[in-house]
Amino acid sequence: MVHTNAHVCFIGGGTMGCYNALLAALAGHRVVLYDVSEETLLRVLPTMNDMASHMIAAGLQDADGVATALERVGTETDLAKALDGAWLVSESVFEDIMLKRDLFAKLDRMCSPDVLLTTNSSALLVSDMEDALEHGERFAALHSHLGAMLFDIVGGPRTTSDTKEKLQDYVKQLGGVALMLEKESKGYVFNAMIGPVLTAAMLLVINGVATVPEVDRAWMKRTKSPMGPFGMIDLFGTSLIYDSWNNRPDEAAFAEMKFKILSLLAPIVGAGRLGMKTGWGFYAYPEPVYAAPDFLDGQPDTSSADYTLTAAWTQNAVLLAANEIVSPQVVDQAWMVATRQPKGPFAILDDIGLERALILFGISGPLAGPENVEKLQAFLLTQLKQGKAGRDSGAGFYTYPEPAYLQAEFISGEAI
Repeated sequence: MVHTNAHVCFIGGGTMGCYNALLAALAGHRVVLYDVSEETLLRVLPTMNDMASHMIAAGLQDADGVATALERVGTETDLAKALDGAWLVSESVFEDIMLKRDLFAKLDRMCSPDVLLTTNSSALLVSDMEDALEHGERFAALHSHLGAMLFDIVGGPRTTSDTKEKLQDYVKQLGGVALMLEKESKGYVFNAMIGPVLTAAMLLVINGVATVPEVDRAWMKRTKSPMGPFGMIDLFGTSLIYDSWNNRPDEAAFAEMKFKILSLLAPIVGAGRLGMKTGWGFYAYPEPVYAAPDFLDGQPDTSSADYTLTAAWTQNAVLLAANEIVSPQVVDQAWMVATRQPKGPFAILDDIGLERALILFGISGPLAGPENVEKLQAFLLTQLKQGKAGRDSGAGFYTYPEPAYLQAEFISGEAI
């Protein structure tokens, strides 16, 4: 039920803060968005209007409903005023551990113990921050995905079941799908899969294995997606991908990869080619060539790009299940909700066949990390020993000819 006398407070007026605030307002919540920068707050309503216009164009919202929702949105540079009367706080500030720890220590002092405090962090864990709070029982990750109605809910060492249930109810109010993770995992579920796909795509181009269009064609043919990895980078914003790599720790194992990827992205970002929002990234908009009816003409069923991308995607999906973060079915649900694609990675593994998947993983190498090779193999071999070899055998991660992922309720708005 929508809280009629209380509001949701969003900390940080950037893209994700605006997106999450807009979703709350559309669901009937009063919203206060806080930022230290008055200049940032001046851009809040224009940003929300732009986001809402895409929703209207897609038939997801109507203009009158959006206008009413935006009347529920307020902005504030005074944190005490922004928090006064809030029942839920959602943080979306820079991915800086000390900044977030200091912020949550302050929020913990300023808010009564019944106010829920959440982080939208995509890189930091609840356990990285929760000991900065006295009342860690009301603190959790409530992580959203731009342009999708998928929300990761992850508790920390002290988070209560009541806190998680209230956040699950809130996601239902938004009309979203709540993905309840069994335990903490960097990158949650969707990000843990899409990140390696984007990385593999960029390395294919950097190393001269395939061109940008060839990479995207391979992915689109395999997944039936309307865009490939480079189209997705344009959607997310080339500067966002650049910043995420630039802010990564300087670990020796990733130093060369980081240098290569930043070298690819730096001139593109430097030229102002920030993706869809500027009309140019890896493609020109509003009519990118990948949207042309003949874009996939002549694309083979398999290729080096297809092998690499599919392996990167499915290996990291298997690792999530092998580590008991979520089940294979939940992985697929999360992917399908976030991307609106007809199949998730485990359905694709069934299509390929688990014996062929083992060969594919062997050819492509340990894309999920050499330390995980045995774990990945053991997970697939367990399925094979049970006679679950994939679609052609009648059973794999799903039962055929009527797999569960074809049922309408598989990606319904109910909590996963």
